[in-house]
Amino acid sequence: MFSFATILFHLRAAIAARAARDRTLSVWYVAVWARIGRMGARLEQLIALWRAGKLPQARAPRARQANQSVRQKPDYPTDPDWLLVQAPEVAAYGSQLQHLVSGAECAAFLAACPQAGRILRPLMHMVGCRPLPETVRIKPCAVAVPDQATPLPESAALSPEVVLQFSGA
Repeated sequence: MFSFATILFHLRAAIAARAARDRTLSVWYVAVWARIGRMGARLEQLIALWRAGKLPQARAPRARQANQSVRQKPDYPTDPDWLLVQAPEVAAYGSQLQHLVSGAECAAFLAACPQAGRILRPLMHMVGCRPLPETVRIKPCAVAVPDQATPLPESAALSPEVVLQFSGA
């Protein structure tokens, strides 16, 4: 069983080997190598907090300011699987990452810790993986309360089966 740390370690090793062979883009590869290292450290920290039951509360999204509407083009590639195009040897680690994310434990982790998706989405985007599986967001259900004017029949009140009606939200 692979862990995020193991997969990211080998992914970074493949990038380092590619940077050693391709000297023209070595500065760029080193920047990607460092970014993946920071992603891995943040992800492992969140996993440790989740396992200890000490996850921080997710912050509410901030409102955008008017001056943030015009964005400049970033200095790094934004195409899907851009790292895979530059270094084809990372394909194996992308598929291992996809397999790990599709597991039940990871789904529980992503449901409990949605801020981890902010770390995983760009990582999966750069290695050509499918997007993260949608976590099921359970909305609180409203239980239908019977009117006080119409009492329940005695047979229903004593029945061991309780039927709850949920709103269609």
